[in-house]
Amino acid sequence: MSNKSNLTVLSTTLAATGAVVVGAGTTAHADTVKAPAPEQVQTVKAQNQKLDDDINQAQSDVDNAQKNADQTQNAANNAKQTADDSQNKADAAADHANQAQDDLNDAESNEQAAQDKADHATDDAINQAQNDVNDQKKQNDQANQDVEDAQNNVNHAQDNVNNAKSNVNQAQNDANQADDAVSKAQDNVNDAQADLDKGNHAQADLDQAQDDLNHAQDNASKAQAGANQADQAQNDAAQKANDAKQHADDAAKAQNDAQHKADAANKAQDDAQKALDDAKSHQGNGQLIKLGNEYVNALKDYNEHQGYNKDSSDPIVQRLIKASIALNEHNKFQSNAADKTIKINGRQDLTPELLSQLSLYAARLIDAMRDEFGSNHVTVTNGGIKFASDIAREYEDDNWDMSVGGHDVPAINRAAADNGLADEAKLNMYEDMASAYGSYNLGDWNLTLDDFKEMIFNSLMTFMANCDEWDHANSILGYLSEDSDQYFGVSIDDIVLENSQGVPGKTRDFHSHFVFVDPTMIRDTSKFDTTPIKSNVPSQSTIDQLENDLKTKQADANAANQALATAKTNNAKAQAALNAANAALNAAKANQAKAHANLTQAQAAVKDAKAAVTAAQHALDEANANHAAKQKALDDAKAKLADAKANQAQKHTILNDANAKLANANKALADAQAKLAAVQAVLAAGQQALADKEAKLNDLKNADKALADAKAAVEAAQKAYDDAKTAANQAQIEADGDQVVYEHLQALADKAAKALADAKARLAQLEHQRDINDAIDDVDNGSKDNHDVNTNHNGSNTSNGINSSDTSNTWDDPTVLNNSAMSNDSSKIVTPAMVAARAMSNRSRSQVVKASILPQTGETNNNEGSMIGLALLSLLGAFGLAKTRRRRMH
Repeated sequence: MSNKSNLTVLSTTLAATGAVVVGAGTTAHADTVKAPAPEQVQTVKAQNQKLDDDINQAQSDVDNAQKNADQTQNAANNAKQTADDSQNKADAAADHANQAQDDLNDAESNEQAAQDKADHATDDAINQAQNDVNDQKKQNDQANQDVEDAQNNVNHAQDNVNNAKSNVNQAQNDANQADDAVSKAQDNVNDAQADLDKGNHAQADLDQAQDDLNHAQDNASKAQAGANQADQAQNDAAQKANDAKQHADDAAKAQNDAQHKADAANKAQDDAQKALDDAKSHQGNGQLIKLGNEYVNALKDYNEHQGYNKDSSDPIVQRLIKASIALNEHNKFQSNAADKTIKINGRQDLTPELLSQLSLYAARLIDAMRDEFGSNHVTVTNGGIKFASDIAREYEDDNWDMSVGGHDVPAINRAAADNGLADEAKLNMYEDMASAYGSYNLGDWNLTLDDFKEMIFNSLMTFMANCDEWDHANSILGYLSEDSDQYFGVSIDDIVLENSQGVPGKTRDFHSHFVFVDPTMIRDTSKFDTTPIKSNVPSQSTIDQLENDLKTKQADANAANQALATAKTNNAKAQAALNAANAALNAAKANQAKAHANLTQAQAAVKDAKAAVTAAQHALDEANANHAAKQKALDDAKAKLADAKANQAQKHTILNDANAKLANANKALADAQAKLAAVQAVLAAGQQALADKEAKLNDLKNADKALADAKAAVEAAQKAYDDAKTAANQAQIEADGDQVVYEHLQALADKAAKALADAKARLAQLEHQRDINDAIDDVDNGSKDNHDVNTNHNGSNTSNGINSSDTSNTWDDPTVLNNSAMSNDSSKIVTPAMVAARAMSNRSRSQVVKASILPQTGETNNNEGSMIGLALLSLLGAFGLAKTRRRRMH
């Protein structure tokens, strides 16, 4: 053991015991220490030099270890990147192999389908398919002939309508002329009556003048007839031109109107579609419970014959049981995705808004069933919901087990009293209740709005179709309400029961409460709010109405578009007819001008003849012609008037007949057009059927080729899969190999990192030892200048009870210093306070003097070692070197 080590152990022992033996036959108190002998100082110097060499070597080891650690870690990092890249490639190859497997599966499915078709592609099947095609072609040929015949009928009916319209126009003109003739004849009668009144004095002259006038008038009449005929021709041409113009205008207007109607019909169709889409988007869970006619009739028969008093084997009851089973089979709850997003984890989440929504949902289901049964709807009100909620709370307060006690009638009547309702009866007058849901979960509910709607739906199905009793079904359907309105609300209770209905342990049970309140049961209107709660969810009847409206609008749009096409065709025809009518009108106007020139000449002759008649008449008047002649003239005028009226009646009869024939022609045209549309629809269906049958025939004929192609595709897919699978396996092998390389290199890097840590720890240890040695040197140098050394020359000192002649003490006794490390000469003694003061002064310097050996003190006795040990005792308190002592001892 070196001197430095001995001093370290000594200082530690001093701190523990308070006194040590520093040499054979010498005892030292805890407040003194001996200076080291000269040979000890030389040993320390040699040890310091070796320590510096060890530090330099340790620093070199750290540098080399750092370089090795960096290199190995870089190699490991590169290997990690390579391994990751290889694994990514392997994953990609695996994905490719999976896709190839999917492609192979698809190809095999296609092959099986092609095989199935090939198996069925027998000669009989092909012949049958060919026969089907031939038969369909014959049917289509007949349909084409039917369409052609129907079109000819439409054209013929249109011609009849046109002719009927022309006859009406002609009859109208004839009737107008007859009306004019009657008017003129009436004027003549009036004039003759006047003549009769005045008399006739110059009958002969008047007759001649009248004959002349008649002749002139006859000529004028002929000219007039020619002019009239020309006028009529011009009028007819003008009328036809006007008619053609009107028809063209009407056709243009009809086309324009048809366009507007088509646009309006198409827009109405779009609006109806949008209204239906909007309604469906707001409908949410639009599912209803469909009772069906059999259930409704069976329940009514059951009620009418008091089936509740009959045995279950009775045919009336059996009929209702079967209907109930069918009802259960055909009505299963359908979840709604939007409702599933609304979480309900406790009573606090079951807000008034959600209770209202649940009540409206239940009312919609109930009202749909009541519509089938023929009873009144229920009205969801704030009072109904509050009443139902209060009942649920009362059940919870009573912790009521319905499987034991049924309805909690006291709870119902307490809630009824709180809500201003009749509560005097000791029975249930309001509630239908069902066990809706059970769970072992006693914490948060972890439910959704969809779950609560399912509770309501299933509760109603339990009421309607439990196959045991139908009192609840009658209550739900309002059978006993006597067609009165009922206020309604629904709620759900939450009760934790133990060993309920044979289920062991605690369970959370949810019960549904459906309450129906007749208005007659309200005692205090201030406590029961009858305000209806309106639903913003479209009813199914609204959806049905919108769907029917859409179908109507679609039919209207199709008809309007068809009418538009017809109107465009009619407009083109009318424009061509107008051009022809205008040409005929121009020719009629030329003939009219010529006829009117002749009429002007004839009218001049009539004018002269009339002047003569006037003169003769004047003479007759003067001659007071006889009364009989005047009477005859009057009779003749009346006879002509009668003839004109008869002719007028005949013309109007003809006009009426023409109008009736026009109406019949229009109806025949409409019937022909309807038949045309029907046969066109048959033709369209036949053409589609022909296309389908030809496609089937083509598939049968090409089945073998399709099968061969499918088999080739399977072979190609199998090869692609095998290649991809081989590539994936090879890629994974490479990735596994790269991973092994990385793990090996990382292990080397970890080992190098540990070696670096060990080297740094070794360097730190050596540097720490050097710091201790430098501190001891400082204390030793200071002790020779500043401390008194007490030398004890006595051979023995037993003041502390230690016998100096006892040489049995070894390092097994931590209070005894090894005799081989210290001299037996007298030592100088230094007080600890002086050493500590000097040590603190030296330690406060900006840097510690580093020396390779201890300085020579000139002392030759053992007291110097004692001084160093005591100084070290002071340093231990400041630097904590006990750990170093323990390490050196072992």
